[in-house]
Amino acid sequence: MLATADAARAQRAPAAGNITAAATTYRVVNLGADPLSALPKINARGQVSFSLNPGAGSRGFFYNGKAVQDIGTLGGAETLAVDLNEAGQVTGGSILARGSEHAFVWTAGGGMRDIGVLPESSNARAAAINRHGVVTGTSEAVPDFPPRAFRWSAAGGMENLGALAPGSGSFSSGTALNDAGLITGSSTTADLNGHAFAWTRAGGLLDIDTLAGLDSIGVAVGAGGHVAGNVIRDDSFLYHAFLWTPGGGMKDLGTSGGTESFVTAMSPGLQIAGIINLADGTQRAMSWIRSEGMRSLGTLGGATSFALGINGRGQIVGLAENRTGEARAFAWTAQGGMVDLNTLLRNAPPGLVLDNAIAINDNGAIVATSNAGLVLLKPRTSNKSELAGGPAVGPLVVPGVARAGVPLQATVAFVDEDRAGTRSVSWSWGDGSGAQAGRVAGANGGGSASSSHSFAAPGIYRVAATVTDGSGRGTSVSRTVVVAAPSSGTVAGTGAIMSPPGALKRSPSHAGPVSFILIAPSTAGARAAGMPARLQFDLPGWNFRSDSIRLLGRQGAQHVFEGSGTIQGRGGYRFRLATDAGAAGGAGRFGLKIWHTDPASKAEVVDYDNGRAPAAARGSRLSTGSVVLD
Repeated sequence: MLATADAARAQRAPAAGNITAAATTYRVVNLGADPLSALPKINARGQVSFSLNPGAGSRGFFYNGKAVQDIGTLGGAETLAVDLNEAGQVTGGSILARGSEHAFVWTAGGGMRDIGVLPESSNARAAAINRHGVVTGTSEAVPDFPPRAFRWSAAGGMENLGALAPGSGSFSSGTALNDAGLITGSSTTADLNGHAFAWTRAGGLLDIDTLAGLDSIGVAVGAGGHVAGNVIRDDSFLYHAFLWTPGGGMKDLGTSGGTESFVTAMSPGLQIAGIINLADGTQRAMSWIRSEGMRSLGTLGGATSFALGINGRGQIVGLAENRTGEARAFAWTAQGGMVDLNTLLRNAPPGLVLDNAIAINDNGAIVATSNAGLVLLKPRTSNKSELAGGPAVGPLVVPGVARAGVPLQATVAFVDEDRAGTRSVSWSWGDGSGAQAGRVAGANGGGSASSSHSFAAPGIYRVAATVTDGSGRGTSVSRTVVVAAPSSGTVAGTGAIMSPPGALKRSPSHAGPVSFILIAPSTAGARAAGMPARLQFDLPGWNFRSDSIRLLGRQGAQHVFEGSGTIQGRGGYRFRLATDAGAAGGAGRFGLKIWHTDPASKAEVVDYDNGRAPAAARGSRLSTGSVVLD
């Protein structure tokens, strides 16, 4: 049985939105096609930092306004680019040759600088950098050195910010800071609850959870030293958004009629963007300002929306479902309401669909995800020099699930606004067969290409097409294909689900599309024949991998698996997965719980669970992709 949520999606035109004659229109710049491994950031100059996972580990990238470059590593295989400031400095974490992770600061002129770890620690990752190049993050060497928030500057090096309560079982982590140097995050208290803190040079580490919450964390810091974040106030274990002010303490911002609320971003002027959880398990994008309080931003006609980014002009971007339940990137203003960004594209590559807008700068440039990967939406101007960026390429149209020995058909379409002419399209199938030239058809700066290929063995392959114009500038798009066995006995799928807020325990405000890849034997015969088993589940900055998958049982179209795996390469995690196809021709569901055992208390600690809400007990439905259940 085949459950598919994106068949023919690339060919489907978006519905018209609330467009006015004065509405901004955008041109598309492809940034990268591999899965996101860290959320992108954009500064006022239109520069973008982001991380992608091509399959062998995360790589960090920087877009300078004209081209994308890999920022390298500290000698190892992986880099996470986590934040970007107005000077074009990038920070995050990178792996050394010996395997540990160090925080870094990167510049285009100076390359990657290792800013080290705290004394007695072995790992560090930066979380944020301000315009002065001051960095905050977390350093640890568990179990020997507990996690500690740090502050780093070029003049003072790395400083330990301490914790609200001492001891080997305590922790602190730095998450955000402003240009004045106020740092926020979370730290354990004497009763082992996690409380949001504010750190300043003059005042040190201050517990700002005046609501006496069971758990709280600071997410964003305003220009005036205000902190926004999320708090659990009682044993209902439901989150509420909060705003802390130095004079007024922590204020619960409520839920606007929902069950929970979450801060995801805040402008320097204290406008908050976030998410409201409703009792029926759906979500609404929200905005909060002091004069009006919290308001729902609605949807594009569907059940769910998330607000993820905001700029200083009060423009909010995110994801919303349309009337048919498909995810679409939106932009919202108080004057114009919510608009589907797909309706504001001009001369976009055929088949392109924007599904999530993540970040926006004050000039209105937007970083979004799409069925062709990560893209930058540049407001259109009359400046022809902006066109010199290579072809804009649409999605790779290819089945997400195929069968070994059966020819797979693939197509891709493109446009090139400077009319430099397309020189070639080459294909790579990810199975060692080498690059292959494709048939190209087109004229006047646009066209398409197609090719076909048969895979000899079941497995997971990354198919890519590279479009090169007459000036030698190339743009690549790619897609993962899961190849199942020719006969029955395989569960295979690839695509994405809508992960609800609260599912990821380390970052409860995280919400949005999460990609998955699954291939597993479902019969004893398939296992005996050596059928491969793999589960990949990728959130930005948090990647789960398992090659140890066991079928627990099946009931109708549903299969339940369990096994063990790693998060960011570290073992000791268990999982249970339930996936089913649902009604024939409809979208399937994907329910995943991941947990580990605390080494001290021996208690089960849940790391991820998208079935935590009663309305989501069967997990999340597929938003894209398909699952084949044999």
